[in-house]
Amino acid sequence: RHIYLQEGLPAGAGAWMPGDDSALGQCLTVSNPGYDTNPVFSPDGSQLAWLTMAGVDYEADAVGICLRDMKSGETRALMSAETDWDYSPQSLHWSKDGKRLLFTADIRSRRSLCAVDVDKGAADGGVSVLCAEHSTSLYGEHGNDGRLLVGVESFTQPQELFSLVADGSGPRQLTHFNRQRVTNLALGRVGELTFTGPNGDEIQSWLLRPAGFTEADEANPTKKYPLAVIYHGGPQGSTGDDWHYRWNLQCYASAGFAVLGINFRGSTGFGHAFTRAISAKKGGNWNTGGEDTIACVEHTLEKHGAWIDAERVVGLGASYGGFTSNWLNGNAPKGMFKALVCHCGTFDLRSSYFSTEELFFMEHEFGGTPFEVAAKEQSSPYVCCTPSAKVDHWETPTLVIHGAKDFRLVESEGIATFTALQRRGVPSEMLYFATENHHCLNPQNSVVWHETVMHWITQWTSTS
Repeated sequence: RHIYLQEGLPAGAGAWMPGDDSALGQCLTVSNPGYDTNPVFSPDGSQLAWLTMAGVDYEADAVGICLRDMKSGETRALMSAETDWDYSPQSLHWSKDGKRLLFTADIRSRRSLCAVDVDKGAADGGVSVLCAEHSTSLYGEHGNDGRLLVGVESFTQPQELFSLVADGSGPRQLTHFNRQRVTNLALGRVGELTFTGPNGDEIQSWLLRPAGFTEADEANPTKKYPLAVIYHGGPQGSTGDDWHYRWNLQCYASAGFAVLGINFRGSTGFGHAFTRAISAKKGGNWNTGGEDTIACVEHTLEKHGAWIDAERVVGLGASYGGFTSNWLNGNAPKGMFKALVCHCGTFDLRSSYFSTEELFFMEHEFGGTPFEVAAKEQSSPYVCCTPSAKVDHWETPTLVIHGAKDFRLVESEGIATFTALQRRGVPSEMLYFATENHHCLNPQNSVVWHETVMHWITQWTSTS
């Protein structure tokens, strides 16, 4: 979590030993109890920049930028987290002239390309958003005129390389690797949806139309389509305008589903306060994310009920999204979901705490440890929000998926979920990957995953 500066390797330097930091050099971040990452020198070596978080136990804390003058040894905040900007930089890259730092940030569920003027700093209006649409990855500068080499992707295009003018304008596509493949795909039209959530916040979501469903069809619909509701993990993350290789919303649109990707309170890219609204650490008016999910489904069905079938809605999520599937099974209005998919989700918050490798996450998000006195109160998330508390309400058919090498949410959480469903007499299946971890990464396993999931949700939404 710290950044060290070493002038050079001492003669006969050996391997670093745990507990002995002397071999690491000078600690530049000793006063920060949080996390400092991504150090990068300016082109002339006169300055060192890095990303900084103040929270000692909060992995989704607001991120700022520190800048150190290597000659004077002075460090200043180029961007003060929380106060100077409402979004968090994700990476750092110096421009060739050393006058600005380029970075990406999640802004309204797009990975935006941004820059901060090194002289002005963020507090004096030195931040500019160069590319606001879709999702951009920065690979550096090329040529002698400061043009930027970036990768751009979206819901409708896998990543391709582009060249941009230094201010983000004048995009020139350099590669067309996926043009023929995309041409042969049946993709859904992409739309954005916002509504006022249960707590008065604006909730943003994506609504993809089923492949082949045109604007003319929507204006005069003659049939209704099933709806696949995707709620992301994290929970501090977002469903973004990108080409995801595990949760690609177009997979479901291509199969004839309308697809709703919800960015509930707790999602990133909508301001730091919005992200913190899902954490119980400091108490207050927090939520699980499921409340916004239910409200968003209801809003979508009300607004688009002419072509979306309210009787054929399914919900899918992984990790915290898996927690959400289990939470919805006990808390959503009766019959709202015809089927659910829970990938590597939580069954019981207490058991999850004692088996996870990420204790600090549980303690921050759920207000402490499950053995504190406060954790026994009805208001504690460990009591009122654990999915296991409402197993007696579970009625929705559920596909449970888990990996044997998942140490974030161990396999017993998936087995417990499946056992509860079976003992309740709820139609359910379990897909168990002996070689996968928290994610399904093996290409062949991914094929099995997608085929199984698609068969499950199609089975419960079929009209035949």
